[in-house]
Amino acid sequence: MKLLLTNSIGKTKWGGGEKWMILAAQGLREKGHQVTIGCYPYSVLDIKASEKGIPTTPIMIRSDISIRGASQLYKFINTARPDVIIGLQNRDIMYAGLASALGHKPVIIARHGVRLMKKNLKHRIIYNISCKGLITNTKTIKSIYDGYGWWDDSFVKVIYNGVEQDDIFHARLNLAEYIPGFNPNHKIIVSMGRLSSQKGFQYLIRAAAEATKGFPDTYFLIAGKGKEKHRLQSEIKKYQLEKNFFILPFQNNVKPLLKMADLFVLPSLYEGMPNVIMEALSINVPVICTKVNGAAELFGEKDTEHLIPPANVVKLKEAILKFLQTGKVEYNTERVKERVTREFSLETMIENLESYLTEKLKRS
Repeated sequence: MKLLLTNSIGKTKWGGGEKWMILAAQGLREKGHQVTIGCYPYSVLDIKASEKGIPTTPIMIRSDISIRGASQLYKFINTARPDVIIGLQNRDIMYAGLASALGHKPVIIARHGVRLMKKNLKHRIIYNISCKGLITNTKTIKSIYDGYGWWDDSFVKVIYNGVEQDDIFHARLNLAEYIPGFNPNHKIIVSMGRLSSQKGFQYLIRAAAEATKGFPDTYFLIAGKGKEKHRLQSEIKKYQLEKNFFILPFQNNVKPLLKMADLFVLPSLYEGMPNVIMEALSINVPVICTKVNGAAELFGEKDTEHLIPPANVVKLKEAILKFLQTGKVEYNTERVKERVTREFSLETMIENLESYLTEKLKRS
């Protein structure tokens, strides 16, 4: 099977969708399929794909009107003749449909890790004309899209993200440059992600202001980059947390930082399927997170009652304080880890993805 995975996201952006592309491309290539990633040249995605030995092709779709991007996509489709195109953005689907209408006609599939498609005429036309199916990673998004009434129940397919279960040694991050006199008795609470309002870091800062009053040797670390960095730093200063709350640079490899964590906190207002929670749980780091989309599915019905409502500083503070007092979280850690290992493995994701694409090709 020949596949093109295309993503017109900006050059400097990196998130769960882009990580999914790398993992999916790697896994499918290991199964003998030919996979190319289409993206901006010299983008973060392009660089990371090249580091993994995944072929890339320049496709620069800058907006809903992009002659250059359309030309590049048309040329690739009619030269490489892929069997399947998986597009991650709405405009990737639109341009794949336009390009394939003029020549070779691959099966076009969308993949959404968060809700990207709106219930409007434009998206209805794009997806019904161009697209043969849509992959998402949460039942929540499938339910929303199915509710549009544009297709039958089989159009949107839930394929959970997979987390890498590796036994590679990851050196611990040196925190001495951030925390003077750092020692193993200090409590380290970690969060990470794009520095945007969606991630809810502002609520974590407010909760930390209360938590550190009784536990001054507790330190909060956020790793990431984004346009909200200066505003978050102002919040840290406002709550006089300069000695206890730090924003670290974006981490190419999250495992060294996670290995330093006593607790991982995800305070997001909304999410798809948060990969970083799976990574934390896979190395036995307890997690406190908000009850958002994929997180609830990740924990399972028996353990979702202990998830925190989004934007609720009081509940977030209480959960953190209880952990600092007892060293425990509310949910059954062993049961959740077993669920993640069983249902969210990378091998399961790749097998389900391969099976789905093969079936779509047979029906085309």
